Formats: sequence, C-alpha cells, structure tokens
Amino acid sequence: MVRSQNKLIDSFARNAIKLRISITDRCNMRCVYCMPTNNNEWFEQNDILSYDEIVRLANILVRLGIEKIRITGGEPLVRPKLEDLIRKLSHLDGIKSISMTTNGLLLRDKVMQLRDAGLKSINVSLDTFKEDRFKAITGVQGLDNVVSGMYAAEHAGLEVKVNTVIIRGWNDDEIVDFAKFARSTGYTVRFIEFMPLDGSGIWEPNLVVSKRETIQRINEDLKELNPLYNKNSEPATLYSFVDGKGTLGFIPSITEPFCQSCDRMRITPVGILLTCLYENPGYDLKALLRSGKSYDYITTYILECIKKKPEGIISKIRAKELRPTLNLMHRIGG
Repeated sequence: MVRSQNKLIDSFARNAIKLRISITDRCNMRCVYCMPTNNNEWFEQNDILSYDEIVRLANILVRLGIEKIRITGGEPLVRPKLEDLIRKLSHLDGIKSISMTTNGLLLRDKVMQLRDAGLKSINVSLDTFKEDRFKAITGVQGLDNVVSGMYAAEHAGLEVKVNTVIIRGWNDDEIVDFAKFARSTGYTVRFIEFMPLDGSGIWEPNLVVSKRETIQRINEDLKELNPLYNKNSEPATLYSFVDGKGTLGFIPSITEPFCQSCDRMRITPVGILLTCLYENPGYDLKALLRSGKSYDYITTYILECIKKKPEGIISKIRAKELRPTLNLMHRIGG
C-alpha cells in the first residue's frame, strides 16, 4: 500500500494515528456513567454501518496514517460475526494492531475466534469486585462471567487491560483492591476519571476522584508507586510499584487533561466522524459512502474535517462549561 503524503494533522499540530470504531450503540449492560437509565432508543439497524462500509472508511484512514484500530461500542460483542470485521481490518496494509474494548460478559466464548481473526489485545471495563455493587453499577448480574472472560483472553495469548471508572461514593473504596488485582494478575489496571459523557446525567465535579488522590490512597496502603516511561500520546500515565510487580495506569481526563497530545479520532455506529470525544454533531461519512462519493472525495473531506478538530475538553474546563451528558458514550464509543 502506498500511503498518502497527506496526514491527519489538525490546527494544533496533533497527528491522528489511532482510530476508534464503534460498531453498535447497543449494550447488554446499563452502566450509570455511560447509558441513560432504561434506555430503549437505539439507532435504526439500516442506519448502522455495514462491515464492508467500515472497512472502506478504515482503508481510507489507514492510507492517511492511521496505524492502530480499536473496536468499541456500546458492547461490540453483541453484534454478530465481529470476528469477520476484525479479520478484514487486520489485513489492511499499514495496520499495526487491532484491539477491542468490551464489558466482558460475552468474551469467554468468543475469545478464540477473535484471536484467530487478528485481535491482539482487549480492554475490559470492570468497576467493582462486589456482586451486589456490580449489579447496581451495570444493571445486570455477571461479575463471574467478566472475570472468567479476562482469564480466557489471557490464556488465548491476548494482552489484557482493565478499565476502571472511579466514582466517589460508588466504588472509590475499592481503589486498593484493584491495585492488588494488578499485582496478582499482571494485568494493567487503568483508573479513569469520571467524565461528563454519562447518559444518566449524574456527573458532577465532586464525584471525580483525581489521579493525585487515587495514587495517594494506593501509596498509603501498598508499596510506593514509581512512574514508568510514558509516551506523550498515550492517555494513561503508567506507574509500577517499587518492587516492579504490577502496572497501573491513570487517565486524568478532568484534573490533568491531555488534549495537547491527542492522537485519536472516532467513527460512530452510524458513520459520524468525531475528531474529539466532545465534538457534536461531527461529520457524516456514511452519507458520502451511500451517495457514491469517490475515494478521493471522501479523503479530501476527511482532511478538511481534521483541520477543524477542537482543542478538547481542556477548553470546556477553562470556560467552566462542564456539565452532565456533554455527549453520550454508548453512541460515540470510548
């Protein structure tokens, strides 16, 4: 493949090399920080991008410099034959890795198919080790399924990371438990600050547990944390314990936003290009595909869109514009 000399560089000189593709807004959980309570409003199925349409858009973006693709949702495993999409994406010349974010409920029975199709790593969303609290946060039971799915993924040779959204008063008393889990399993546990992307509308500043506070709590109970080498473009700042056993990541989206090094863009289930998590309404690539626009036309359009990428959440923090449901995570993908 010959890559285009055009690059996905925005007006802040940030170069996008990572693509998040949300393949469905549907989910078999109802997490309080993601989806509206009792949500029954879904995208119409004929509005959802087909796998062939996703691959066509991904091919264009890979030619413009995208190197890594992450499959997200909703919950990606509720969409049938996901392994077919992963296989097609993994064959794109220039792609270095295909990964997926999942809640893990359906992972155990699919992990071998996903690995054989080309999946390299998974991020499993898990916010508690307590069954009653798991149901309160997610709306369903199934903690054992999630944990067994992680172990099955590890056994299959996939890299496993755990994403934990910490919400004050909900699960912040388990911070040390998750740090111990990282030490005992070897998985990287990433603590994510609660962001105003919640469909339930409960977000408020005092529910955010900062990176600084999280590290302080861990240091008080366990061995001291030391920072590891971190790439500037990675959202998670990585730390390990002084004995080298266990890796923790911290994603301080609210208290220490990393917008200046953002190298990501997103495609929603209905084909909307988002250059930023907080961009709304985004750019309709599906309309271009289904109206028969050429490869060159869509390429030029995407390059125009990336130039309009906003500064990010940091500008909303600066303007004191943070409020609940600035966007809906289950519809845009993490």
